[in-house]
Amino acid sequence: MKSFILAAGFALVLAKASAQTLPTEKSFTVDPSNCFVVAPAAGSNAIVDYAVSELTKHLKLITGVDLPVAGAAQPGKFSFYVGIRPVDDTREFATEEGRWRITPTGVWLYGRDEIRTKKGAADAEGGPALAAKNQAGTLFAVYEFLEGVLGVRWIEPGDAGIAYSPRKLFEFAPSRGDWTPQLVQRHMRTAYKDTMRETALREGNVPAPMQFTAAEFAERQHDEIVWQRRMRMGGDINFTYGHAFREWWAKYGQTHPEYFALGKNGRRGPESEKTADRVKMCVSNPDLIKQIVKDHFDAHRGLVVNACENDSRNFCRCAACQALDVVLPGEENLDVDDRVLTDRYVHFANAIEREAKKYDPAAKTVFYAYSRYNLPPRREKLDDGIILFLLPNLAMSRPELEAYYRAWKDANAKEVYLRPNDLCQDTGLPLGFEQHMFMKYELANQSFQLRGTDYDTCWGFWPVSGITNYIMARGFYRPERSFADWNNEYCATYGAAQGDIAAYYDYWRQIWNKRVMGNLPRINAMTGDLKLLRNKMANLADLLYSESDFDATDAILHQASARDLTPQERSRLEGLILANQHNRLTYRATAANRVASTVSPEEQKKAAQALYDFRRQHRLELNVDWEQVFYLENVYEDNAGIERLLGTESKKMRELRLAADRQVAAARPASQNPLR
Repeated sequence: MKSFILAAGFALVLAKASAQTLPTEKSFTVDPSNCFVVAPAAGSNAIVDYAVSELTKHLKLITGVDLPVAGAAQPGKFSFYVGIRPVDDTREFATEEGRWRITPTGVWLYGRDEIRTKKGAADAEGGPALAAKNQAGTLFAVYEFLEGVLGVRWIEPGDAGIAYSPRKLFEFAPSRGDWTPQLVQRHMRTAYKDTMRETALREGNVPAPMQFTAAEFAERQHDEIVWQRRMRMGGDINFTYGHAFREWWAKYGQTHPEYFALGKNGRRGPESEKTADRVKMCVSNPDLIKQIVKDHFDAHRGLVVNACENDSRNFCRCAACQALDVVLPGEENLDVDDRVLTDRYVHFANAIEREAKKYDPAAKTVFYAYSRYNLPPRREKLDDGIILFLLPNLAMSRPELEAYYRAWKDANAKEVYLRPNDLCQDTGLPLGFEQHMFMKYELANQSFQLRGTDYDTCWGFWPVSGITNYIMARGFYRPERSFADWNNEYCATYGAAQGDIAAYYDYWRQIWNKRVMGNLPRINAMTGDLKLLRNKMANLADLLYSESDFDATDAILHQASARDLTPQERSRLEGLILANQHNRLTYRATAANRVASTVSPEEQKKAAQALYDFRRQHRLELNVDWEQVFYLENVYEDNAGIERLLGTESKKMRELRLAADRQVAAARPASQNPLR
């Protein structure tokens, strides 16, 4: 990453290396009404076309002037050249690089633009300029200019998330610079995916009044992709990864059952046809290794073989697979699904890599450190050529993370991507986990010099955890900058209330830093068989929060409202005040309706009704993916009570909730002291 730029008489460090300011030349002002955008003919380059639209959109927001676009400079006019390279710039572009130059005669915004995706794939991501695999250097140059020179910030998807300061004149200082990403992939999985929506509507009993129309969903989906591009999400990797064997049972189940895991039932294959996409493999089988590599190269999928095991449990119990495990004293009686299985999977990845090199000496193999093979191996070492995607748990302390990263490094982890489920821990209530999450990312980058990121999943609860999404995205964009930098930048979009907003978010950080991390043994002990941490936290709202938390944060926001704010800043603050009202009602409903609740049915219904009524009233005022909110609450034991309120809880889900209720009631102590 590199660059430096001067704007409006002040210097702003944008990156580490190559940049040149021109201190001998004076700053100058430009009247927007005397400006043109100069670009190649529309349709000749989709990346440049979109860059022009983004530039003109933001310049109009800032100045009120709709700048005309022309194919050539106009006499006597100041030009913004988009996608046009100065004739004296002959340097070769780096991957994804964007460059800019500011002179008294014009601004040049240009970079490496390359469309790699097929039309259908690009259209699914909102067009070529928004498709993550396409190189959009000119677009990135536009964003660098808007941020570094004009002070624009994008704190959440949609026009309401654009923070800017209006001005009548531009004040520029001659300068030039460039930005090239440090991470070859910068990725945060989106909330508004068609598949996630289908699951939520099919399985989540989302109330009809809270479902999005097709147009509303499409708009939010597009806004989210645009926000990601503005955050410089994207990448330059030439391989696919992820659960690799989802279709293998259909392909080989009848002809080669020996490829698949030996299950608890004594048979090879999935537990049921419904779970065939999660079937595990018999990773000790040498014929399976050969088939994986042969299929990969027969399909011309490139030089990187995908060796990522399918999701979930039911791992192979055959003697050969178990012989690959390292079982420590005291673990002999653990079920296979509860063991550390990393050594068998490192052995598996290495075997694939060695077979792949028979086809091409440059071959590599990608491998997930996930599920029961998340912890570092005890015996095996990764072969050179293994690409490792790490999935460390969020609820690990700094010393635990340091030991975890060190052990993987000792196991020869070299080409490392961070692919955690951290964002998935979002419950819809303020968690304040962004500082801890950033520390985890920062430490991983220091340990491995990360190649890239892939965070699963941004749930779209922007008024609650938008600061987390923002800070993590900014960290991917410029890894050398600190959490404090990004936190200050976010809070500064509230103008004179910056200090109050910083205090607001700092207050909520105690939930994660003290109440969750400081009480993990108690949390685990009180939640029976509830497996996921977010599930546990969602059913401990009465102990993690109290009314005083919302009183204190409301007071901070009330103090902020007394500041001298611009209309835009005040509107943003009013949205946060409304969101905190929703936070309080969510707390009340989940505290009353959690598993093992001792609150009367009448009180449970009252709390759920108040929350539901508020959501319906403010459905479009809060930037929340309501379908995912209801889906999560309903799947996790109807912890807000909405299904019971509306009578939509299925027999199966009721049985699961009551079973969890009995387990947690037996596990929770009678005193139920707060988690503080």
